[in-house]
Amino acid sequence: MAETNQTEERLSEAYDKVLTNVKDILSTTTEITRQEFDNALKKAGSKTEDATKFTQEELDKARTAVRKDWTNVLNSAKESRDKFMQSDQFQRIADTSLGVLGKLTKSVKDWAGIIDEKIDEQITYHTGEVAGAGAFECTECGNHLNFKKSGRIPPCGKCKNTEFKRVLE
Repeated sequence: MAETNQTEERLSEAYDKVLTNVKDILSTTTEITRQEFDNALKKAGSKTEDATKFTQEELDKARTAVRKDWTNVLNSAKESRDKFMQSDQFQRIADTSLGVLGKLTKSVKDWAGIIDEKIDEQITYHTGEVAGAGAFECTECGNHLNFKKSGRIPPCGKCKNTEFKRVLE
């Protein structure tokens, strides 16, 4: 009986050591994959102090127990996630989020239209304004005015319109 208790204590100690080592190894990992977990589990218990303190059989049993417990935790987390995603609460959150996203999209579209109008206002030139050298197009008939140097914009020579847009040539 005393030997059984001693064996149980050693297995418990080996389990705790392997679990601590796995946690330490994975603590620097941002996303734990199955392969990274398997590698950490292999490394756990192979430190010199552990390798000499525990038998290979004790370390193998500890690794098996740690794997079983982690698998159970992961499965529980997955089940909880799946239940939440199927819940009415999640559906309400998703519906609310979609509603907010729809309103936000409409607001951005409206805002973009306003900005577009403002930009058009700012880049529209009128007769009498001073403008730098370059080409201008009449917004009414499409006639081009070309300035070699800065000066006041005259009315369109073709249709007498007073509004122009700069043309990049």
